[in-house]
Amino acid sequence: MTFPGLDRIEALARNLDSWQRELAGKMTELEDSSAEGVSDSGLVRVTAAADGTIVSTDVNARAMRLDSYTLAEEFTTAAKRAQEAAAARVRELVGEVMADAPGGSRPADSSRVANGSRVADGSRAADDRPDWY
Repeated sequence: MTFPGLDRIEALARNLDSWQRELAGKMTELEDSSAEGVSDSGLVRVTAAADGTIVSTDVNARAMRLDSYTLAEEFTTAAKRAQEAAAARVRELVGEVMADAPGGSRPADSSRVANGSRVADGSRAADDRPDWY
């Protein structure tokens, strides 16, 4: 008796080692990556790690002329932009890994939540089963 999915499972197993090596490389790249955000005036620059943690700030001396409220807004804007850029980089790397995954021909779907069961509008996805099911 032959099983229809057996060939696909065997192909997945053959590709798993190379995919794991590629995944490890992307994880290292992700850990080493950071992103910069700049305020509207360009006086404040903030760098965020891939996880969104603020790792450095740079304040132009001219920013000291700003009132405290405006300076706070400059920091907030720069930090938010840095974190958004870092998150976009993470999505990009994860998309690359998922596209190259064994059996993972679908592009990463950013509308799904972590467990993959709901789409952005809260409705249930048409078919939440993995490709190999």
